[in-house]
Amino acid sequence: MSDGELAQDLVRVVNGDRDALQRLIVRYHAQLHAVVARRIPAALGARLDAEDVLQQTYVAAFRDVGNCTFETPAGFRKWLEAIALARLLDAQRALRRQKRDIARQVDPGPALSDSCSDLLAHLAAGDSTPSRKIRRSEAVAAVLSSLAQLSEARRTVIRQVYLEQRSVREVAERLNKSEAAIHQLCSRGLKDLREVLGAITEYLTHGYPSRALRRPRRRGRAREAGRGPRIRSWFRGEPTRPAGSADRCAHP
Repeated sequence: MSDGELAQDLVRVVNGDRDALQRLIVRYHAQLHAVVARRIPAALGARLDAEDVLQQTYVAAFRDVGNCTFETPAGFRKWLEAIALARLLDAQRALRRQKRDIARQVDPGPALSDSCSDLLAHLAAGDSTPSRKIRRSEAVAAVLSSLAQLSEARRTVIRQVYLEQRSVREVAERLNKSEAAIHQLCSRGLKDLREVLGAITEYLTHGYPSRALRRPRRRGRAREAGRGPRIRSWFRGEPTRPAGSADRCAHP
């Protein structure tokens, strides 16, 4: 993204363009990840990772951006960084309130970068090959910033089933819901996620979207038509379906 495109997107963010906000989030994701990762105490490293903090950061960014103005891209990045550091402190306090041995070893589960890539490839199944492969870090940024735009209930289920790779039965028990309710939330969440991911993956594979800048996303019409934008998301390496996907929710 050139300096001119950054400036254009910054204006569009202030004017309420959520696609522009997502492009800027993806643009600064790697820098934010480095800032957060450096500040996670070693004693909490087995129970807290930077991606979890950034997920909450992006939720707050989409919620609060309407109350902000930015004069420069650097100012926008500092705003995101301030949110991320505040969410990191919140996470550290929450873990320490649990009165558990924070030094004990726990199973960290699958790497979130792998899970994000697998989920994006799963949703993109059947699409034609784009002009550029998406890097793994971009896949993580695209998925986390897209999940941030879902409702809390759907986001939670998608994260636990597809990114943490828990079974539907386990998620139902953890959330005190029926398995049928989890399947429904998962199915609807995947449909929403596929739609939100359309514009950002198109940008990542084909470059700055001049047409998209003139036409803001119209989410309702896509839902009424029963489809969302095509997702073009192939990565460096062979894409695979999420592990254990036969036990997951049905593809929308």
